[in-house]
Amino acid sequence: MIGAFFDVVGTIYRGAFWRDISQRHREQKRNRLWVWWYFIWHMAGWPLTLAGLLSKGRWYESWARDMAWLFRGLTVEEGEDLFDWIVEERVVPNLRTDVMEVLRDHQAQGHVVALVSGSPQELLDAMASRLDIEHVLGTPLETREGRYTGRMAGSVTMNEGKVDALERWVDQGGLQIDWENSFAYGDGHTDVYLLERVGHPVAVYPDEALKAIAEERGWRIIGEREPHS
Repeated sequence: MIGAFFDVVGTIYRGAFWRDISQRHREQKRNRLWVWWYFIWHMAGWPLTLAGLLSKGRWYESWARDMAWLFRGLTVEEGEDLFDWIVEERVVPNLRTDVMEVLRDHQAQGHVVALVSGSPQELLDAMASRLDIEHVLGTPLETREGRYTGRMAGSVTMNEGKVDALERWVDQGGLQIDWENSFAYGDGHTDVYLLERVGHPVAVYPDEALKAIAEERGWRIIGEREPHS
């Protein structure tokens, strides 16, 4: 089997889920304290990355892991409403159409197509259902008594974690993936581990770090990142 594995934010979606969630909370006057704390806490870590005390990969991973804070106290039903809103109002209008054409081509060829992202599993499930994508690997949100606790239920699917989650899913599903002839698509330096796992890595609208790696290694590049990204 040939696989085609896609990162989500920045790769097939031009937006950012944490901004989408924050916008919806502000509109509904809900969880605003957690929105501000999430933003302030993580921006405070940026100077550590500049000083070399915290890698950018780990800094981005903390953004993904702590996104669970934004769901703290919401019921599962409220979460589902939020996911549906994000998909319809933010994701669908802001898909990268050229990358989606590549994804559809893989589906047409019968390849095993999967989204692999550090974003909440439940949000990715809603997105995949809307876009007719069968397989999704994300990071589940923890619930207790029908409400989100503000924590993730497992390890974040980022950096090396993307490869770990992907290989575990392949093994558990009994899939015989031909890694050397498979494809992976990502936009950032945190996707390098995923891209290295396959024979056909593709940098999609890459950040400066990934673009440099792709050019050095002769990887295919799709698109050029917008100046403000």
